[in-house]
Amino acid sequence: MKIKIDKILNLLESNNFLRALWAELRNRFCKCAWSYQPIKEGNLKTIFLGWVDINQEQAIDISLTYSQKTIVNGIHFGEWCSQPIDEASELGQQLKDAVNKAYQRRNNPDTHMLQVPVSSIYSSLAPYSGQWFEISPDQNPISLLSIKIRAFDNIDAEVEFLRISSCLLDVLSVETNSLFWLSGQGDRQDITSGMESEKSTCPKVNTYVSDEKWLDDIPKCNGYLLISSQAVQFLDRILSKNELSSEEKNFIRSCHHFHVAREQDALIYDRLVSSGEQNHEDGTTTLFLQEHPRFNLASILSRRAEEIATVLYMSAIEVASTIDSNSPERCATCNQEQYKISARVVDYVKKYLALEEDHPLLKVFKSHYEKRSKYLHAGAVLRDHSYTGITIPQLDPSSDSGVSQKTSVLVTNLRDWIGYMLRQQLKSI
Repeated sequence: MKIKIDKILNLLESNNFLRALWAELRNRFCKCAWSYQPIKEGNLKTIFLGWVDINQEQAIDISLTYSQKTIVNGIHFGEWCSQPIDEASELGQQLKDAVNKAYQRRNNPDTHMLQVPVSSIYSSLAPYSGQWFEISPDQNPISLLSIKIRAFDNIDAEVEFLRISSCLLDVLSVETNSLFWLSGQGDRQDITSGMESEKSTCPKVNTYVSDEKWLDDIPKCNGYLLISSQAVQFLDRILSKNELSSEEKNFIRSCHHFHVAREQDALIYDRLVSSGEQNHEDGTTTLFLQEHPRFNLASILSRRAEEIATVLYMSAIEVASTIDSNSPERCATCNQEQYKISARVVDYVKKYLALEEDHPLLKVFKSHYEKRSKYLHAGAVLRDHSYTGITIPQLDPSSDSGVSQKTSVLVTNLRDWIGYMLRQQLKSI
């Protein structure tokens, strides 16, 4: 069953329509569970999404058509692999009505208020309040972050909350030189007496950092972390605007890189803390160290581990590809050396995996090398950090499949392929 979609104007409107449609299916059928296997057929301007379970006798395949990479102009139910759906049937009418309602609602999501505890290595944030968010201290070093989210149902709100809150925490990291993560109940457990902070008067709401040119240390007032007035305004803009400017998006990407780097240097500078000391009669002192009781490395670092591992795995074969490679050619005009690194990496993969020129795995490696470069030089994010275990397909023109994915290639696959290539190369060294 094919349903045409008219007058969608841009990427934001396309994805709002899709989010509204998945919410409408969940509401009507009490379920919208995906076997998500997106494939883009560029010559047909079609994206096959996979199979969706909406409490029918069998799962239904769904595909999208587009006029441009950012604009949906049709949605097809049961056109690829499933049994065709009769438009006149009860199910056909339900699906058609769901599409119509999603289309009507696409620009009018509801506003949801969500709250989550946020931990920092150092201490709680001072209280702040904007038009779209509130931050309030909880049990040190935990703060409560409350934000308004525009969404089409509770599940959609949770996914949007994870996506946006990640950006907010990245900005807060830059503002405070600290590390933040969404907390679980384990972070609320009592800590050892050596780590206890003295109770102090909480600053007034929206007490901004006084020295906006501070360079080192940590901006605090009575032990609470401070941020600037510009940060409060920027957090509000992130939450209130439908579409950010290119400058705002690039700044958020830069903050993301900073926060990832802060997570890594925490392994060096924040992992161990003093839990006390003992003075001896001979004048020596024994210093007792322990791992930071709230520093759950597994939960903190796993958020970015896939990105970092992907970058380093691809960097490994970039370096390995320099071995026995031909000297770079020189430009006939300026006589400067011309480095064709991407082509060199592809040649390396082709050689050590013994692949033909048109093998699809070469496209995978070329794509991943390009993503690695964009991650390092343009701040592109390699992994969807909003995934909650529930799939909400949306358009993503930068993706190979044309729609959003948690990740395009498993890191374990990269590990296997690249480890194999390096071992093969070692035989000739």
